[in-house]
Amino acid sequence: MMSMQPALNTSAIVTSDSPKGQQAVALFRAQYNKVGLDDESAQLLNEHPGFAAYLAAGIRQFSTKGPVFPVYLKIEVGGKSKEELLAELQSGGFFVSDWAKDIMSRPAWKPGEKERVKFARVKVRELGFTDPKNLPTTAQIWARIQEFGHALCEPGDGPAIRRVLTDQSRDDYLWAAMEQITDSAGGRRVFCVKRGGGGERWLDARWANPSRGWDLDSEVVFRLRK
Repeated sequence: MMSMQPALNTSAIVTSDSPKGQQAVALFRAQYNKVGLDDESAQLLNEHPGFAAYLAAGIRQFSTKGPVFPVYLKIEVGGKSKEELLAELQSGGFFVSDWAKDIMSRPAWKPGEKERVKFARVKVRELGFTDPKNLPTTAQIWARIQEFGHALCEPGDGPAIRRVLTDQSRDDYLWAAMEQITDSAGGRRVFCVKRGGGGERWLDARWANPSRGWDLDSEVVFRLRK
């Protein structure tokens, strides 16, 4: 489902004094100047214990190509209210679980602006998790997606995916990799788009606590980088 990029040549380390390093430093300098910090804010930034680690993490994230994931769907999302989406799903013959309706009624659920988005669909193992004795957690999987430069699904993406996925095969399940929404009972849930063995096409919302371990063959969808 994916192809790996060739390994980077690490025989020559690029430093901030080299041409490419100087180009990066110029970008940092331009952004720093653009923010327009006052003296106190600049001092707080300099003294903040997490700033250097945050900067280092960003450098690692955006300098890594990672695997190439194919486009699974390219669809229009956003711009429709909960009521509009539920009406469309019902008229299309889809089923929406009580838990899916529940999280769509929570303040954290937003329809989002109308846009066209490319989505990838991958198995958890294709994100680099391969040890069946050390299953990755929700938090680790979500972080890995973003380390590769991609983005988590927005709250409105799950219903939009369900609406267009009319030819889903039976017993097929996929999970929206998204920030969890706390349901009315206090559970942390994400959308699950599935088709049961009886042929029913569901939009569900399943429990996905940050510490939950995931089977390596579970399949997730997320937004590909633009």
